Amino acid sequence: MRTLRSLRARGRDAFLSDEVVQDRAERHAQLRALAAATVIPSHLGEHLAQAVRLRNILVHGYLDIDHGRLFDELDWIESTEAFAAAIDHWLEQNVDR
Repeated sequence: MRTLRSLRARGRDAFLSDEVVQDRAERHAQLRALAAATVIPSHLGEHLAQAVRLRNILVHGYLDIDHGRLFDELDWIESTEAFAAAIDHWLEQNVDR
């Protein structure tokens, strides 16, 4: 929520003119929406937000890559299995098959 508020505080024009900011907002909003809808646990949504930040650094190249930091940030990988399990559980509970 803090990240989304920070991005919004930049103002509409700044938001609309910066694709990196838009991308960051979209990813955070998606994770927040999944957590808010209890599709995934809120702590998992927050943890996966780390992956979003890392992705933005790597894809958009707006920071120099610190490979030590990259390694340290990879702990979110363990959350991908929890994410998949949470989605599967939600689908089993909410979708007629």
